[in-house]
Amino acid sequence: MKKWMGAALALCLLLTACGGETAQMPEQEKNTVPAEEPAQTQEQPEMPKEPVYADWQVAYADFLEELAERVKVLRDTDRPDYDPNTVDLEVGEASGTYVLYDIDKDGVPELLLRYGLGEAGYHTTVYGYRDGAVAELGDVATGHTSLYTWPGENAVAYNWGHMGGHFVDKLSIVDGTLEETKFFEEDNFNDPEKPYTPMSDIAPGSVYLRETRTLAELPELGALTLPVYDYGRDRALEEIDPERDSAAQAAIENVLENGGEFYGVSADGFGGDTGWTTLEAYLQPGGVTEYAERPLKISTPRAWEEDFNGDGQREAVVTVQNAEGDSFSNTRYVIFGEQEGTVYAYCLNYMDNYRLEGTTFRSELMADAFRVSFDNEQCYEYGVK
Repeated sequence: MKKWMGAALALCLLLTACGGETAQMPEQEKNTVPAEEPAQTQEQPEMPKEPVYADWQVAYADFLEELAERVKVLRDTDRPDYDPNTVDLEVGEASGTYVLYDIDKDGVPELLLRYGLGEAGYHTTVYGYRDGAVAELGDVATGHTSLYTWPGENAVAYNWGHMGGHFVDKLSIVDGTLEETKFFEEDNFNDPEKPYTPMSDIAPGSVYLRETRTLAELPELGALTLPVYDYGRDRALEEIDPERDSAAQAAIENVLENGGEFYGVSADGFGGDTGWTTLEAYLQPGGVTEYAERPLKISTPRAWEEDFNGDGQREAVVTVQNAEGDSFSNTRYVIFGEQEGTVYAYCLNYMDNYRLEGTTFRSELMADAFRVSFDNEQCYEYGVK
């Protein structure tokens, strides 16, 4: 998050200097002060305001930070009981992905944490903010499951399918605990080509809740708290600031055209967490991710026209594909943005079926649409209609 400590300290010093009672001048000194025009008070520059976060936001962020610390301990190779054969299982049972959604519509979202290894073993624990603390409200198996919003009702849609069956349950919060109710079911056993009923027909207005990693790999194993601090934020775009926009463009062009360094960050956890690198290294096998076995290339010209995170300056967007070409090109979108003098590259992977419309990534085939939010080393996707 933005660092406001220096500004706050300066403001405190200013208030200390100006906030005391006015000293009384002795009478003889008053008589010797020459009469003159009052001095013009120098106008003080407006100090930036520190963001104000709700108590639940602070509590959820602390919860995620504590979770990150637990994972660091599990991955510590010096701990006496460390076992390389079981560490992934231990981490998988402690941490994974999460979403925020106001299930009971009381104005404070719940935190739904998914953990486990593999589709068959996923569980989701639902936490809420109760009596000034994070409290567990319930746990459900979530293998082969997607979660959707349920507008206007005390519910989140639990949408799952397996072996030809399709089911939608309601997860509600009743008397402070999680309650599951069956709502819809269908199958295509007799007609395998029959499409499933879309969620938009089952729960009108529903939107897919895209999961966010609990951990941002960069800095290593830090908690990905940006979605918590972003929740409820007015996403109206700021007016483009020509000076900052021009400086950002120059910095990004230096990266894309002159080999300047940038900081690579994954938007989805499937590639792009590189840290400091260059475009040449980024496009080499094993560059953007250890699983990139072939050289990559930028397959479209740079687009310089959109402000993706609404901060008053635009970002550059390129598409990246395998240089040698194959039947599955694994198109990546990479957003290059400048913040506080550093150029970041936010990578979205497996985007073959998506197209970019303004700042929205949309796929008719996947019935999906989302945007991205980012701040320095943190980036995540969020669903839109």
